[in-house]
Amino acid sequence: MSLTDEGHYGPKQLNMLKTIWGEGFLSPGGTGEIDQILKGLDLKGKKVLDIGCGTGGAVFHMIEKYGANEAIGIDPEPLVIETANDLAIKKGISNKVKFICTKPGEHNFEDKSFQVVFSKEAFLHIIDKKKLLQEINDILVDDGILSVGDWMRNDDNEPSAQMKDYIAAEGLDMFMCSLEKYESLLKETGFKVLSLNDRNKWYLEKVKTEISDIKGPLYDEVIKLIGKEEADGALEIWEKLLGVVEKGEHRPGNFQAIKISN
Repeated sequence: MSLTDEGHYGPKQLNMLKTIWGEGFLSPGGTGEIDQILKGLDLKGKKVLDIGCGTGGAVFHMIEKYGANEAIGIDPEPLVIETANDLAIKKGISNKVKFICTKPGEHNFEDKSFQVVFSKEAFLHIIDKKKLLQEINDILVDDGILSVGDWMRNDDNEPSAQMKDYIAAEGLDMFMCSLEKYESLLKETGFKVLSLNDRNKWYLEKVKTEISDIKGPLYDEVIKLIGKEEADGALEIWEKLLGVVEKGEHRPGNFQAIKISN
């Protein structure tokens, strides 16, 4: 079952996720989880790149709360980018943000053109994470910051049958690795690790709440948006997600790293 009626994120999918996660967000936690990923960082006056920006929630938050001077968001989904640009106009900050529709690796930025690179729940879709981190290192200024939240796993062994079943149900490419693997890759690609945080405990409670909301107060609204069959299908996916988070194999986390000066 998939709600992906146009690419990975079509109108039905976007409307449902907006209802559950809030306007501008295609992943859980909203601004509170963005604050966790950015904890202790100073973005004031800086130029930021958001990889996998979705509908712009994190970009807007970094401009409005953190005082970033300029932010560029990239994402491969056309409707997602169109929605982000519409929201930027609505918020009156389109002069400070730019959203680009591009597939991973297709858009070239100049070396040392960003002071901060941010991403939330997007790296899992990219299989060659070492190459990704090397490219990010190139576009960061010396002492530039990489701040990332991602869906991860407890280890880097073959996923369990239960995990494979969940991934198949999602219908998305998911190349999750462990927090320890990220630590190793960061060191290999010219970064000094500043922090590593496992968020499984937080996410377990979040998933339980989301399921309760979809079954309860949001159920009629979700049915209105996507129909009963797909609403029930979405619940099935959430239940599979809960199973792999409960067993500890699905372990969201975040990390911060600084580019080592050449």
